[in-house]
Amino acid sequence: MKDKLIKWIRDYTELTNAKGYVLGISGGKDSSVVAALLCEAIGKDKVLGILMPNGEQKDISDSYEVCEVLGIDYQVVNIRESYDAIFKQIESTPEVLYPGDDGGYCARTNKALEYGITKEAAINIAPRLRMTTLYTIAQSVGYRVAGTGNRSERYVGYCTKWGDMAADINPIAGLTMHEVLNLGDELGLPHHLVHKTPSDGLCGLSDEDKMGFTYRQLDDYILKGSSGDEKVDKVIKKKHLMSAHKRGVYAPAYCIDEVDYAHYHWREDECHDFENDHLDMTGVPYCDWTMICDVEE
Repeated sequence: MKDKLIKWIRDYTELTNAKGYVLGISGGKDSSVVAALLCEAIGKDKVLGILMPNGEQKDISDSYEVCEVLGIDYQVVNIRESYDAIFKQIESTPEVLYPGDDGGYCARTNKALEYGITKEAAINIAPRLRMTTLYTIAQSVGYRVAGTGNRSERYVGYCTKWGDMAADINPIAGLTMHEVLNLGDELGLPHHLVHKTPSDGLCGLSDEDKMGFTYRQLDDYILKGSSGDEKVDKVIKKKHLMSAHKRGVYAPAYCIDEVDYAHYHWREDECHDFENDHLDMTGVPYCDWTMICDVEE
């Protein structure tokens, strides 16, 4: 798997004339694995890691360690001020702009629009600020943004639309969580980084605590059709259906099998029944990525 992914990254880089890649380094398995793959594929001098704590990050030492182990350049951008500013502007300004008669904009207060920022909306602000940060830096240095979300997270919508899902390329999008773990070990990354308890760093809970089931159950459901627990199957299926709106446009990714291949190669008239299968289909127009998205034999 490692060699095929590395070859795919090299082919994609050459095909799209990419000069290098920027990615967020959280200190977890996914970003560590993607960073390591990029280093082996195109060289560590063309990989830039961005550490983006939201105020204080208790495990930021892991992020530093990833960069030091791989020998990549990195930059720290604390997003706390931007995060707080968005809250302040939204919650303290119940004003909306509308076109004025003179072609400019006028301001008015509409009390009907007063609301509070919900907990889930607040959680998703940080990932979106981080992706804005990554794209700003990437465009400034002439690089592309590499995504770090895995197939398991995407399947149940445990990701932020236009946040961590946004990227120019994502080498591990077709890998389940346990496949990422195995790849991390194959790449020789420090065991404690690859196998640390997964958490989003946003809500204070582990991934499994927040989802309500284990990654093993989720991966079994994705690959085998059942987690082994009927109640868990129903929860996973519901989360998959409820998050269908997130599965629209994908960054190019290496397709592991024919099922995953279908996520990227299909036509508008090939609609799927979400109730009766496990494919991540939405109404995305046909896009031919054949040269950069090959099915593993």
